[in-house]
Amino acid sequence: MKKSILAVILSILIITGLWIFRSSGTFSNIDLGQSIIILVLVGFALLAAFRRYMSVKQAEPPEDELSKLIQQKASSLSFYISLYLWLIISYYSSKQNFETEQIIGYGIIGMALIFAGTWSFLKIKGLKNV
Repeated sequence: MKKSILAVILSILIITGLWIFRSSGTFSNIDLGQSIIILVLVGFALLAAFRRYMSVKQAEPPEDELSKLIQQKASSLSFYISLYLWLIISYYSSKQNFETEQIIGYGIIGMALIFAGTWSFLKIKGLKNV
């Protein structure tokens, strides 16, 4: 069962990568940057899935109280930071001629990067007075 889920996830990633590569024809710098960001986010998700799998394999709970608290703090902090991200995006989108789909895509990718950054920061730094 687990191998079939992994096979489906890998096949979806490969098909998505091929679809992106074939749809644009040429690969500009913006496409390359977006692809790198997406790969970083996928790598972050795979790292989290691997850590959870190893915890279950060692007969530990997949999430303990500290990891739940770190995730809660990271989500609340990233929400506040992403509000400022959306303000910046709305300011620059009024000055530039971006399409609506492009603006929303940048915002969603930015929010995911902010969450990954705040989660990593809190995981490394730790929480005080828990």
